[in-house]
Order: sequence, then structure tokens, then C-alpha cells
Amino acid sequence: MTAADCTLEDNSATGKTRESSGEKPDYLASLRLIWPYLAGQRLKLLLAVVLATIAVILELVPVYIITVFIGGVIDNSLTATGLLMQAGLALAAVVLGYIVMGTATMMAHLVAFGAIYQLRLSVSRHLARLPLGYFADRSSGDAKKLVIDDPEKLELVVAHGTPEGISAVSTWLAVSIWLFAVDWRMALAATVITPLSFALLVFAMKKGGRFAHEYQTTSQRMNAAIVEYIAGMPVVKIFNRAGERFREASDAVAAYTAVEKKMSAAYLPFAGAFFSLVLSNIVFIVPVGAFLITAGSLNMATLVFFIILGANYSRPLLKLFNLFHELAHISMGSSLVAGVLAAPTQTDSGKTRHLDRYDVTFDTVHFGYDHHDVLHGISFTAQEGTVTALVGPSGSGKSTIASLIPRFFDVGSGRIAIGGQDIREIAISQLMDTVAFVFQDTILFTDTIANNIRFGKPDATDADVQKAAKAACAHEFIMALPDGYETRLGDLGRKLSGGERQRIAIARAILKDAPVIVLDEATAFADPDNEAAIQAAIESLAAGRTLILVAHRLNTIREADLIVTVENGRIVETGQHDDLVKNGGLYARLWNDFLSARKTGLRTIEDLQQPETGA
Repeated sequence: MTAADCTLEDNSATGKTRESSGEKPDYLASLRLIWPYLAGQRLKLLLAVVLATIAVILELVPVYIITVFIGGVIDNSLTATGLLMQAGLALAAVVLGYIVMGTATMMAHLVAFGAIYQLRLSVSRHLARLPLGYFADRSSGDAKKLVIDDPEKLELVVAHGTPEGISAVSTWLAVSIWLFAVDWRMALAATVITPLSFALLVFAMKKGGRFAHEYQTTSQRMNAAIVEYIAGMPVVKIFNRAGERFREASDAVAAYTAVEKKMSAAYLPFAGAFFSLVLSNIVFIVPVGAFLITAGSLNMATLVFFIILGANYSRPLLKLFNLFHELAHISMGSSLVAGVLAAPTQTDSGKTRHLDRYDVTFDTVHFGYDHHDVLHGISFTAQEGTVTALVGPSGSGKSTIASLIPRFFDVGSGRIAIGGQDIREIAISQLMDTVAFVFQDTILFTDTIANNIRFGKPDATDADVQKAAKAACAHEFIMALPDGYETRLGDLGRKLSGGERQRIAIARAILKDAPVIVLDEATAFADPDNEAAIQAAIESLAAGRTLILVAHRLNTIREADLIVTVENGRIVETGQHDDLVKNGGLYARLWNDFLSARKTGLRTIEDLQQPETGA
């Protein structure tokens, strides 16, 4: 098990704890998230709200005109001129309402897009300030969701939810006052069912909300299971395990469905009653109006007014509820974005230190993931201008040690120094200029080969790029490609072999010309031809620099100035190749295993379990 595996396991366990915590979702998280990014645009948003409210009020003008029209018909006072004027006024109100609402919508969208732009910049900048170890158990899909998908949903909150929601409340209040001003008795008949229906809605949301967190986690599990099933289809088919893997995806879907059923069973009885009652005002308006007309205390025009306006009394609130429902779902994603923004950034002294030397010293370094120690008292010095190799069994902590040098993580205790300066006291920008890191899993961008190499030094000339490629033994295979250095690489550079990608990464590191170079398993996946080329590239890279490399193939580090052998997170021996082989310790056993594997190809488990002596 590697250190990265430890990270994944610990974080996975932590995630399970969070998932089972049953905490209630924060329905207003989206509003709290976007509010700071509306600074400077809040007046525009307020104007959009005012315009949206005016547009809704203009929608009520035809209702008033219809009431006047019916009153004129009843008392026979309607004239042709009056009818034309009323029709013209109604038409003008409708046209003006559309114009005003269009203007409000345009302004609200401009505000929303500006705020989302600022939020995305903030998230991107914050991610850049987090320690690289933060991303160890996160996929590129997670980053896309945080930066692209979840902020995009906030457009509904700002561009629609805010102006339309506030205008809906304003319209409801205005209509309420209007109804009571016309006739308080009919107003009571029109409004009496609204408080009861919304009380049912609140109760329904409370009952269903108990399952909101479980719904979210089972939804994530289902999505992950289906994506994994589809992505792993070649492996599933070749090992004939379609039934088993499909069963795992099926179980995830079943768990999601079970939660949906529980949520629906708790929510729908009361929500169904709400939807049945919320627009049933007419059931109360007509009987009460008929009684009052019979009693001679209400005229027909007023009854028609309440039938037209009062029957739709709750529609603005229903619209508000629909917006709030969307807001609740969006807030789940917003909580994740807010959590990332709340994650503590890597400490940065911001101080540029003068470095006379570039030796790297580990001084009693302890480190662990989530309170689980994986390194115990690591101490050694990689001298400037030398090659230091980290070797050991899989999962011994070699890659973790290497990752601490550029501060992918910070040590738990002890210190790491470059040229005598604690790396935590060196500005991160200076540290990044000082240390180059070549990853085992080579990262290349969808761009030209030249630009991938130039990433190490953006202002490098074409000649500089080619010089670095030649030093990395990459020039020949690059020139053999159809467009040479202008060949565009596909996703993650899959057009090239593993060894070719590795040599481009080394060329990038050579071009950066950093005084400290860290290579993590540079030849782990290379074939013999590529291994020889990578070895020559490493020799070019080492010239005059402090080179620290994590070694998987021991023949590549025979000439290393210092070999540090690691086991179970501890240094068990240090020295040069010949001395370590003579000592007969762990390195000697690893070396003998390596030689035997090369001679016989494959060895049995029994062979590997036999004690070996140094040769």
C-alpha cells in the first residue's frame, strides 16, 4: 500500500462518517455563497427587483380593467369610447409589462454572470493556494463540478430567484391589501385557506427534509457506481465479471430508489394536500359571495373581481415555493463549494530567502494522513550536485518523502530545509522556482509538444525547447512525428508511449532549470529502450543540481551518491550501492530479488519468501 492509498482510505472512512451523520442540508447556502460576489452590483440587482415587481403589477392592470368592464356591463354604463380606452390601456399594460420584465431579466442575468465569474475566479485562486496533497483523493471531475457546474446553477438563484421571488412576495402583499381594501369579508374568504395550505407545505418539507442528506449521498454513490461500471467495461468484459460489477451499480441505484421512496412517503401526503388546497380559493369565494349577494350586501361586480383576482391569490406564493424548491437543491452543491473555500490554505511566509546552497535536509521528520503516521523520524541530507535515491518496498513511504520537498503536504513535526532554510519559511513562489518535480503519472496538456515542454519556462525560445528535448533524449522521436514539435497531444498525451511522455516531462524539468529536482519513479513503466533513454535524460538532469529520485528499478541508481532505504516509514540504512549490497540488509535483499527476476523472468512466491544474503 502506498502513501496515496493511505490518504484515500482515511479520507474514504472520513467520508463515510460524514455521510452517516445525517446532518440537515443548508437551504440558504447558495444565497450566502453568492452574496459577497454581488458587491458593486447590488444596486443593479435591486433595480432588477423593482422592475420585476412593476412588471407583475402591470399584469394586474388587465384584471382591474376586466372588473371595470364587467361592472359597466352590469349597470349598463359601458360606452364604445370607454371600451376602446380600456382595451388600449390593457394592451399597453401588457406590452409595457413584457418590456419591463425583459429589462429586469436582462439586468439580473448580467449581475448573475458577473457574480458567477467572480466566484469561479475565487474558487480557482483558492484551489491554487491549497496544498497539492489536498487533491490526492479528488478527481478532475470534482474540480469541474466545483468550478463549472455548481457555480453555473447559481444563475437561477440570482437571475431568476431573487427578482422573481421578491416580486412574487411584493405582488402577494399588494394583492392582499387590495382585496381587503375592496371588501374585507370576501378577502377573508379568498385568503383563509392560504395559511393552512402553507402550514401543510412546511410540515411536508420538514418530514421529507430528514432524508435530504441521505438522498444526496446515495445520489453521489449511484453516479460514481455507474460511471465506474461504464469506465471499467473493458476490464469487466475481459474477466467476465459483468454480473458482479452490474450488481454493485444496481445496488447503488436500488439504495437511491429506496431513499427516494422514503422521502416521497414522508413528503407527498402533506404536499399533495398543499397542492390541492393552495389554489382552491374559489371554493370559498363563490359560496360566501353568493350568500352576501343574497343578503344584499355585495354587488355582482365585486364578486366577479374576487373570482378573477382572488381565485389566483396564491399563485405568487406557489411560484415562490417552486423557486425555493430549486434553491434547496442548488444549495446542496453550494455547500460543497463553500466547504472548499473554507478549506485552510497553505501557509506562505511570502519571504524571499537567499540560498547559498541547495542541499536538501530532512531533520527528524514525522508525517501522517488524518492522524495516522506514515513517516517516523526521517533524517538524511541530499547534498547539492549529487544524486540521492529513495528505495524500498512498495508502500514504504518513498513517494511520501519526495512529496514533502515541494510541500505537497507539510510535515507533522521536524523540519525540511533547503540550503539551511526551513522550506516553510521560504515563499511558496520561490520554493516552486527552486524545486522541479517529475511525477510518476506524467501530466501532459492537450497542446503541442513544444508548449508542453515550454510549460517549464514560458518565455523559452524554440531553440531552448529543442535543447531541453535533446538533453532528455526526446528530440528524435518528436521529430519522427508528423508535425514534430507542433504535434498536438490528445487527452493526457495518450498519443505517446509512457516512456515518451516521461521524457517530455523530464525535458520540461530540464528547461525549468531548477536547482533541486525530484523524480518519482521515472522509469517505473518504461520498456527497456525507453528506460535507457530516460536514464540518459536523468544524467543530463542531474548535472550541477540536487537530484532526488524515487527508484523502482534498482539498476538505474547504482551510481547514486547516496541511497536511502526506507521500510514502513523509517530509514533502515543509507550508503552507496556496493556498501549496501555487502551489508546484507534490506537493500541487498531487494537487489538480489532484482537480479534474480532479470535472470529467471518470473519467481515463485516461495522463492521470494526465502531469506537471502548479500552477494
